[in-house]
Amino acid sequence: MPTYHYKCEKCGYEFEIEQKISDAPRKRCPKCRGKVFRVIHPVGHILKGSGFYATDYRKEDYKKKKATEKDDNKGKK
Repeated sequence: MPTYHYKCEKCGYEFEIEQKISDAPRKRCPKCRGKVFRVIHPVGHILKGSGFYATDYRKEDYKKKKATEKDDNKGKK
């Protein structure tokens, strides 16, 4: 069951409640009975695997240039 975060407009009290997705959102603060609203937090996620990074979609010209730079650096050492 998801946990929802609410904040009271009147007193500023913040609280979390486990609710079903189908349940109606809370309307009143448990402390002062003021109006509450649901707080939406950004979700953290990790992208793994190929296809998520800029280097996966580089143009061939860029890849060739980087390959020649690596060869040049090896020759200088």
